[in-house]
Amino acid sequence: METSSLRQRAKRKLIRVTFPDGKVICYGNVTDTFIAVLREIGSERFPDIKLELCHLPMLTREVYPRYKEWIKPVCDGWYFNAQSNTDQKYIQLRSISDSLNLGLNVEIGEDFEKQDNPNKACGTKSRGKLMVRFSDGEYIANQNTLDTFLECLWKMGIDDIMRKGIEWGGKPLITSYKVSNRQVQVDTNRWAIIPNTTKDKAKLLRVLAVHLRFNIEITII
Repeated sequence: METSSLRQRAKRKLIRVTFPDGKVICYGNVTDTFIAVLREIGSERFPDIKLELCHLPMLTREVYPRYKEWIKPVCDGWYFNAQSNTDQKYIQLRSISDSLNLGLNVEIGEDFEKQDNPNKACGTKSRGKLMVRFSDGEYIANQNTLDTFLECLWKMGIDDIMRKGIEWGGKPLITSYKVSNRQVQVDTNRWAIIPNTTKDKAKLLRVLAVHLRFNIEITII
């Protein structure tokens, strides 16, 4: 006779970080937790974080094409290479705390109480931010509209946008070299025009979605 041999699925490991002032960060997604901790530390300390991943800086102002899918915006033009697993992120956070003398209590476990991530869910936020929901269920809603806009471009595909010859303001949206101060580098030999206002960023994302056949919902919050 068959016994109850069904095993429960292993719980996902979480990371919980407690700051000396008592602030706790623990989200259901470990990468989100890591990015929130970095933002709390502040970008002025980022140059002092010397950790590397795959022989490249873990924190960078560049987007490495080979690891583009792992590059996540943090703040103030900085990006985090999130390719490491949960155990590695735990070690990285402890190393950051020790090297910067932050006094963080970094824990790894399965039964921590998860917090709602204010950057991933719709809630009370300051006006002028973008939240973009893709048909696969992914939300993109970073601390500022530029980071949200750039992450959406990467998800839609920089080269696909360039091949379509999509324009903005009568000029190619993506070029192979910098031709305007309104552009930022989004990949190797790829520069993108950035609309000035949040409303225009949302408008351009809708145009891109139509051309590239993405189903998205955009909310300005």
